[in-house]
Amino acid sequence: MKKIIQILTLLLVIFIAVGVSGCLGGDDADNSTGNNPSNNSTGIDDDDLNYSTNIVTVRDLPTGFEFLSTQMVKSHGEGIGMTDILSGYRGYYKFTNDSVSNATVYFYCFKTNSTEDAAKYSRQMKDSYIENYGDSGTVSTVKLNGHDATKFTTTAENGSDMIVWTRSNLIFVTKGQVAGQIDYATLESLVIASEL
Repeated sequence: MKKIIQILTLLLVIFIAVGVSGCLGGDDADNSTGNNPSNNSTGIDDDDLNYSTNIVTVRDLPTGFEFLSTQMVKSHGEGIGMTDILSGYRGYYKFTNDSVSNATVYFYCFKTNSTEDAAKYSRQMKDSYIENYGDSGTVSTVKLNGHDATKFTTTAENGSDMIVWTRSNLIFVTKGQVAGQIDYATLESLVIASEL
C-alpha cells in the first residue's frame, strides 16, 4: 500500500508539473495581443510606429511582388518632388504579372521633425507634380488603410504614378521606377498590404 501511495504521489507531481509548464508558455507560442510597433498594423498609434528599415518591408506581399532589399536614401534624389534633403528608407520590390516583367517598385518612408513638416513636404510634392505634368497629371485624395492619401497619376510618358500619405511626422511614398510601367492599382495593392 505504501508503494501505491508513493506512485500516485509521483504521478500527481508529474501531472502538476506538466500542467504548470503548459500554462507558462512552454509551447513557444506568442499569444500576446499587445501592440507590436514592428507589425505594420493600422491598429497601432502613430507614435508607436517603429521608424527603421522594417517600416518599408511589407511582410504579406500581394501577388506578383517580390521583396529584394532595403536601403537608406535621401529624398531629393528620388524623383518624388522633394527638393529638401530628408533621410529615409527605401524598400526595393520587383513586380511581375501577365503584362509586366520585373518592374521596379519603391516604397519609401521619410522622417520629418513634426506633423506640420510632414504636411508641408506632402504639399511640396503635390505642387511639383502639378508643375511637371500639368494637364496630363491628376492629383486626388483617396482613402487607404483608414487614412487620407494622395493619388498621383499621369498620362505623360516621363511620369510615374505615386501614392503619398503621412502619419504623424512620417511621409510614405510608393511609386514605380519607370514611367507607365506600374499602374495605380498595383501601387495601391502594396499600400494596402503594408497596413500603414
